[in-house]
Amino acid sequence: MFDRVAAPHVDIYDGVTNEYYGRSIFPVTTDIENSLLQIVNYEGIPKTMLFRDDTFLPAAKDYVPPGLFEKVRRNGIVHATFREANSHLWVPIEIYMNFDSQVRGNLLDDKYHFDSVEYTDIIIQDIRMLLQ
Repeated sequence: MFDRVAAPHVDIYDGVTNEYYGRSIFPVTTDIENSLLQIVNYEGIPKTMLFRDDTFLPAAKDYVPPGLFEKVRRNGIVHATFREANSHLWVPIEIYMNFDSQVRGNLLDDKYHFDSVEYTDIIIQDIRMLLQ
């Protein structure tokens, strides 16, 4: 059983072609931590995941960010370290999933920074512990 999450980021791929688009980085909020713990501890699927203050680091030269409130299907790999509740050891885990992504705001007017990004229609494909 895990009780904490640190250093999460998501590698984003196109939902149809699986072309790698880049990396999404964001701070750990209570909601995101609870959603990731739900997935890993209970194999539960959150109804939504809301990432705040999200910065996207594009890798594909042809990548065009989605417009505000435009839903796009994506594949993603969540990379994070999870703290085991009893031993307090940190374990790297990858969560493979598919989801609809929707940008909710961009007050900074930076095409690679979003006030929030919401994932819905989440499907968990696999969870892998990267034991060292």
